[in-house]
Amino acid sequence: MFERGLWTWKDVADSTLIACAAPPSGGRAVLTPRFSRRFNMICLPEASTGTLQTIFCSILGGFLSSGFAEKVKNMGDAAILSTIEIYNKIQEDLRPTPAKFHYLFNLRDVSKVVQGLCMTKPVSITNDDVFMRLFVNESMRVFYDRLINDEDR
Repeated sequence: MFERGLWTWKDVADSTLIACAAPPSGGRAVLTPRFSRRFNMICLPEASTGTLQTIFCSILGGFLSSGFAEKVKNMGDAAILSTIEIYNKIQEDLRPTPAKFHYLFNLRDVSKVVQGLCMTKPVSITNDDVFMRLFVNESMRVFYDRLINDEDR
């Protein structure tokens, strides 16, 4: 590599470059064969709904098992299933377009809902109704607030 500040050449040895890219859509361009021939391509399938349930149910279940009421603990799995259902429905119906390029939803959004649920204390969630209102609030904050018109909402 050439270092412009010192006007010197630097040799880089024994290093590995790892790159990743999402499928082209919503403003992302296709990788050219001339560029991609330099890399080994590894394609990772999307996680199944069952896998997502297992991951996020164990996270939220572990959190709710520390001091929350039994009814609140039982609501954890339903909240995760609902969040994953919302995520899958948005992925199917609201694809990114040039006018709605920010409609890029990924698993980070699901984890934001779970993270919001995990920021509470057992003292503030006294019953299952309060927990459900918290879940609705977090889902609206993560998904609904990013939608730009009433038809999408």
